[in-house]
Amino acid sequence: MYFKPFMFFLVIINTNLFAQEVVVVKDSGFGDIDLVIKDSGFGDIDVVFKDSGFSDFTVGITDSKSRADFIIKKTGFGDRSVRVKNSGFGDIEIILKESGFSDVDIVFKNSGMVNYLVYSDEEYITKYEIIAALLNVIKKYADFED
Repeated sequence: MYFKPFMFFLVIINTNLFAQEVVVVKDSGFGDIDLVIKDSGFGDIDVVFKDSGFSDFTVGITDSKSRADFIIKKTGFGDRSVRVKNSGFGDIEIILKESGFSDVDIVFKNSGMVNYLVYSDEEYITKYEIIAALLNVIKKYADFED
C-alpha cells in the first residue's frame, strides 16, 4: 500500500540528485544560443576565474562522466548547444576578465568539494567551454534575464 508512493519518491529524488546536462559546444554552425566571449569591452556579464577566495560558486573537472553535472561534447546531440564566438553579434556577450570587479566570480578547484563538476572527452577544456557549459548557472548568479 505504501510501496508505490515510496518508490515514486525515490525516483524523483534520484532524478534530481543525478541530473546531468549535456552541452554541445560549437565553433561554427548553428546553436541554440550564440555566445560571444571577449577579453575586454562591454558585455552583458563580466566573469572572473579565481584560484581561491570568495566566489559565487566553484567548479572542477572530473574524468568520470557519471559524476559530472555538465558534460561537454564537440559534436552530436545534447540537451542544448552553444556556439562560441570571439567577436560579432550574439545572444549574450560575456567579458572574461583576469581580475577585478565582476558580476560572477568562479573559483576553479583541482581537488576537494565543488558546486559543479564538468566532464569532457577532450583532453583539455578551455575557460570558454566551461563558460558555455555553465552559461545558465552564470546567468542565474548574475541575475541576467534573456
